[in-house]
Amino acid sequence: MSDIITFGSATWDVFLKIPSKNLIKSKDFSSGLAVAFNLGSKIDLENMYFNFGGGGVNTAFTFLNQGFDVSYCGSVGDDLPGRELINLMKNSGIKTELIQTVNKPTNSSIILNTSENERTVLAYRGASEMLDIEDIFWSDISPSWFYIAPLSGQLSRLTEEIVDFGKKNKIKIAINLGNSQISLGKEKMENILKKVDVLLLNYEEASLLTKGGDEMAIMRELNNLHNGINVVTKGVEGVIVSDRDTLFSANACKAKVIDKTGAGDAFGAGFISGLIKSNNDVEWGIRKGMMNATSCIKVEGAINGLLKEEDNSDEIGKKIKIERGKIV
Repeated sequence: MSDIITFGSATWDVFLKIPSKNLIKSKDFSSGLAVAFNLGSKIDLENMYFNFGGGGVNTAFTFLNQGFDVSYCGSVGDDLPGRELINLMKNSGIKTELIQTVNKPTNSSIILNTSENERTVLAYRGASEMLDIEDIFWSDISPSWFYIAPLSGQLSRLTEEIVDFGKKNKIKIAINLGNSQISLGKEKMENILKKVDVLLLNYEEASLLTKGGDEMAIMRELNNLHNGINVVTKGVEGVIVSDRDTLFSANACKAKVIDKTGAGDAFGAGFISGLIKSNNDVEWGIRKGMMNATSCIKVEGAINGLLKEEDNSDEIGKKIKIERGKIV
């Protein structure tokens, strides 16, 4: 029986390195930049590579690398990427009995990276949206933890059902909400949040879930919504965490960024790994999350640079400065 079951998408990622000359500045776009090509032309790429990703897959590999017995629950297509992903997970040691094969192509993403380490993602949500929980939860599953990665599009409809099953069966639940889940509505969110142990959000999602405002206002509102550990990641600006009584904050580790894909998943699963192994030490969860995310962005691909249990990283983790305060 697995220690942890991860839920979320499984994706075949195609990474393309776009020359800087194809970037244009324009106020017509919210970021101030756009990628532009001559229609009908052939574009020479600086580099390209392929990899597997998706929130459910990325987090499963972090937990595996940290020595946990892991199952992944999701759906893939009856196609080459789907079959290859199942083989990769089996050969790596992740249990695949909860993976469904469906008659729709495996999720795919084309990720346009630039020399400035910015990226644009073209996403196809295919097989993952067809997951049928009723065909899963008949089985005798009793892990210690559920880790629910962002469930996008139609897949978000299963969030409450997964949480309810976990709560009923006394399984601890960590959930990383995405925009689709937050959009389910206030009543569903309140029902979901009162049943989970750890809530993980990026700053944009935290602002969407709450009334916004400054960091302190957001953390106050999250504490009102969720009586557990609240984690808000801020990208290069680090992370803030509340365990009800104490507010923790830490800056991101400095690193040469090769590929940001999967960094959020790496932090979230790293945080939960550290929390479990340290008997709920929030500071060590932050350290493990930071180290895993930093290691992830140094390598191309969301699962290639993740920390392993045998990596001598504890001393590095101890050097990460964490500040304590109160929510006022």
